[in-house]
Amino acid sequence: MFPKYSFRLSSKPLVPLTVLAAAILAGGCSDNSSGSDNETDDNGTTTSLSGKAADGYLAGARVCLDLNNNAACDDGEPTATTSAGGSYSLEGVTQEQIDNSPLVVEIIVGETIDEDNPGVAIDKTYTLTAPAGSAFISPLTTMVQNEIKENGLSPDQAKANIQARLGTDLDPTDDYVAGSDDGDSGEEFQRLHKVAQVTRAVMQKNIELVETVVEESGVSKEDLTALIVEQVLAALDDIQQAIEDAGDGFDADGLAGSDDLQGTRLDPSKVEEQLEERRDRREATAANLAALLTDGDGLNFFEAFEEDDGLMFGYGNVQADGEGVISITQYGYDVEGDSWVAMSEEGDQRQDCFLGNGGWQCVSEDDETVSTDGNNVRILRGNLSFAEEIISGQQIDLTDKPLGAYLDYPYQAVIDPRARFTAGAQGYLLTFTRTNDVFELYRDNVESVNDCWGGEAIEGNTWAPTDTWCNNVFVHTGDGNHETDGDAATTLAQLISATAATNPQYRADLGGIDLYGDHSQHIVELVEGGVANIYRLERSSMGESEDLIPFGSTEWRIQTIETKEVLTIDLPPGIAARADYDMGAKPLLAVVDGYVRAGEMMPAGGRSDTQWVFNGAGREQIKSAFDYALLQPLAECEIEDNEDSTLSDFANYASGCSTVDFGDGDVAGKSFFLGDGAFNFTQDGNGRYQGEIDDGDFVSLAFTWTINNDGYLVLNTQHTKDGVTKYLRMTAAKIESNARQISLITFGQDSTDSSTLDESTGEVSGEVWDIR
Repeated sequence: MFPKYSFRLSSKPLVPLTVLAAAILAGGCSDNSSGSDNETDDNGTTTSLSGKAADGYLAGARVCLDLNNNAACDDGEPTATTSAGGSYSLEGVTQEQIDNSPLVVEIIVGETIDEDNPGVAIDKTYTLTAPAGSAFISPLTTMVQNEIKENGLSPDQAKANIQARLGTDLDPTDDYVAGSDDGDSGEEFQRLHKVAQVTRAVMQKNIELVETVVEESGVSKEDLTALIVEQVLAALDDIQQAIEDAGDGFDADGLAGSDDLQGTRLDPSKVEEQLEERRDRREATAANLAALLTDGDGLNFFEAFEEDDGLMFGYGNVQADGEGVISITQYGYDVEGDSWVAMSEEGDQRQDCFLGNGGWQCVSEDDETVSTDGNNVRILRGNLSFAEEIISGQQIDLTDKPLGAYLDYPYQAVIDPRARFTAGAQGYLLTFTRTNDVFELYRDNVESVNDCWGGEAIEGNTWAPTDTWCNNVFVHTGDGNHETDGDAATTLAQLISATAATNPQYRADLGGIDLYGDHSQHIVELVEGGVANIYRLERSSMGESEDLIPFGSTEWRIQTIETKEVLTIDLPPGIAARADYDMGAKPLLAVVDGYVRAGEMMPAGGRSDTQWVFNGAGREQIKSAFDYALLQPLAECEIEDNEDSTLSDFANYASGCSTVDFGDGDVAGKSFFLGDGAFNFTQDGNGRYQGEIDDGDFVSLAFTWTINNDGYLVLNTQHTKDGVTKYLRMTAAKIESNARQISLITFGQDSTDSSTLDESTGEVSGEVWDIR
């Protein structure tokens, strides 16, 4: 009835773990022209740091050394104001401060000028950061600093990660404005400048979008900037594609507000919860996982996954007895029975194969023993000491915290957004620490090769498994003819190209290997000498065309471990995560039983998990709040486009769509969210709209609301721009609602004369809004 999915307390638990840190290729040295100069004695007790700040060069902005690392310029921190050309000089600083403190740029609204738009003062705030030791500060260096601070990467790792995400060989901390005149790299620097411009515009729009939430919650600039940058990074592919599509018509602010970049915008309905969850991470305390696993209700993971064009929901419980025997129970939601059902483990023979003791040691996925190690848990796979793993954790009390903020996005869709944890619920963040480097391959170990890939494999064909491992790596010859591809590789050399492809257009033009995950495909071209070139492959919806997008270069290496040759690839963390590799892992290739197999190499050390897991009370509260029916979106009432409708036309549409009366309980104390806007209703007939209006501006408008005698919700407000005041009214009729959504018909009117507003015409629309 339910698909079988992996769930164990080891390297691959039920919940896919989001990447926080990984060892990756060190970035190239910066070629910035600015830097620090010693101004005093030979001991260098004080010095100065000079550099430039930009989207375009920023004149009249505040720059500081962020000594307390809170992404803000505080009193007492070395501060300067930029001059023409974005130049600044921080005086009287120590080398230790320069080496250990990030840089911050704050826009002074009404004073700072972006020289991309000379003579016009910036009217919307934003904040930029850069890693310690930098001199150039920009939206791109802000991405780099975010990787360092939020994901625990080293500066070189962070630069390499952003470099790969940008698909460039250039250093993202270089001055792209000055570089635009470079004879060799000028065009690429110009492209990066455009990415920075759109990123700046996205930051401004997001700050506007959530301004009210931020003011009311008192959130720090640090948290808000990090949240926005993470949103930008998640949509960086879309940003770059939109820039390319815009061509000569490029307009950063226009793109930032376009439907093409909808994914760059924060959801005002979730911002407060996201910020609270971030604070919880910082305030978590050490957890006694040993007691939880052996004496309590165990650890509980929740996961949703796609199956047969739909979403399946499951959770798992991990417990251990006093003898070190681990018990894993998996459950799936049975839609027809409206219940959680235990999933059978029968017939699962899958194995993991670890390199040690002179060769590959294959053990069953559930061959684990657990023992306590203080508050922590020690896991052994197949009693192999070289595959030892120590699990520690941090915990928080979830009482009265919003339940949806601690679940992955698919689960949020089936939870009442107002649901909160009650007393007894505890949340945990886990850290997995390996004592040794672990080399691991995967083996399905099915009865027959025809059972591979869910029984869809055809034995003897190209692109088909060769044996019951069901784990083959296939040869791409790179000769441009896809018909010559598809043989199962028997040597590592078959995957390595003598030279890099020149201007490849199709997958068949590249050798190397494919990486799949997160609805994406990346190709890693392995070139003799250790260079690995990364491309993202995009196909049209019908698959009739391909587009290769360069994503920078990294390194590969072959080494001998336990007399066996293994090939590992350093991947930027962002790409590794999208390719479904465990946190910190590197792709691994090795020849076993005559064929090249794929797996991962996990370096020794710790990796943290960004996914929350729960105690028994938390698990039961999540299950109680689960409502599968919420997954089905409400339908809009179809209405013909007509921007000159009257109130009488609206009433006719409402009657035709079988509307029902609004009640105070539908509105008071709630928030409605639609696209780029949010209506927040108080109990006393007042409220505030935060978001976009028809002219594209983001506004914060107070409004009044009432329910009239016809059962319609009526909102009134006004907006002044360029000295002209418009009176605005929205009338809404309710069709149906559930805990997450409301389907309604709206009628918008506006007039520059309040006395004529009643008679003004407007547009009638059928819409579905989210409820919080």
